[in-house]
Amino acid sequence: MSTIIPILIFLLILGIVVFVHELGHYLGAKRAGVFVEEFALGMGPLLFSFRGKWESVGGDQAQTLYSLRMFPIGGFCKMRGQDEDNDPTDDRSLNNKTIPQRMLVMAGGSLMNFVLAFILFFALTILTGYRVAEVRGVVDDLPAQHAGLQTGDRITHINGRRVTLYENFMLQLEFMDGTEMDIRFRRDGQRHHVALTPVGESDGDWRIGIYHGTRFFGLLEAVPDGAQRVTVWGATTTTAEMMLFNIRLPFTILARRLNNQNIPDGASVMGPIGMAGELTGLYQHVMTEHGILDTVLTMIFFTALLSTALGMFNLLPIPAMDGARLVFLFIEGIRRKPVSPEREGMVHLIGFVLIIGLAIVIAWRDIVRLLP
Repeated sequence: MSTIIPILIFLLILGIVVFVHELGHYLGAKRAGVFVEEFALGMGPLLFSFRGKWESVGGDQAQTLYSLRMFPIGGFCKMRGQDEDNDPTDDRSLNNKTIPQRMLVMAGGSLMNFVLAFILFFALTILTGYRVAEVRGVVDDLPAQHAGLQTGDRITHINGRRVTLYENFMLQLEFMDGTEMDIRFRRDGQRHHVALTPVGESDGDWRIGIYHGTRFFGLLEAVPDGAQRVTVWGATTTTAEMMLFNIRLPFTILARRLNNQNIPDGASVMGPIGMAGELTGLYQHVMTEHGILDTVLTMIFFTALLSTALGMFNLLPIPAMDGARLVFLFIEGIRRKPVSPEREGMVHLIGFVLIIGLAIVIAWRDIVRLLP
């Protein structure tokens, strides 16, 4: 039972994130006047369906099919004229819409994922506060104290890279892998910098010996004495920084891996199986150590991360993904005529086959990683 519950929670989270993504395409299509033939949650055999209201489509009447399918691993929004021969007189066909309208439809899924992630990150910021790269205290006889860092110092850069969130600071600390680092900080409005070398701990992490600062809004937790209360505007800007941090992070890690540079332990590509395994471990740990409330907040955080990842991945210019379709629309705008449907279809077909192959490899790696 301790394993079944988190797996069901993962399927629920995945379903929500996919539903929001497809809803973005659906709303974009409705906005552009494109007829949606089917809006489906899940893949495979049909479990349940109903039809929407009658609409005028190509001189006839038609209804959108809303369906729930057996396997909760995806979904789709099938639009008229998307992957078939186009009737130039059909004003409800996707391919007869303007390039900006089609771009909005293609990007709508990722935009809705980013909107969901922003709302969830903002809610967490308001409910629980957030950590900042600010010195709230120093540990005796560790590098920060030796370098002269003091309570109230606000760390702004590490080796020239800007940091604001404490998570960003810790990531840069992991990247350094125990080598000397240049830290820039602000003290009483003045800029300073020090050089120090982190020390390794028994858990394998690196430390410089500071207690981080925290900002609180004060909904779930009382604001401690001396802590700074965050405003709504502060929560909004911090949420944007969280979004950007999580969007850039995979590319940063990939670039470091390609350059044979140090990356954090456990940083790897995961599929649904691997993510389900990670969530199961996370759920069991948080539920055991902290209780139901913290578990719910952790699941919300996981949902925000997954929604960000799905939105970002679909915008990559990978054949069969929304990003590739946007590239073809961009080329069409430059050439003043569309790319041959046969050529574009072949590119997407090849991309789809490669993605399926990659998904199988990742699934196998996830299974091997989860085995005892």
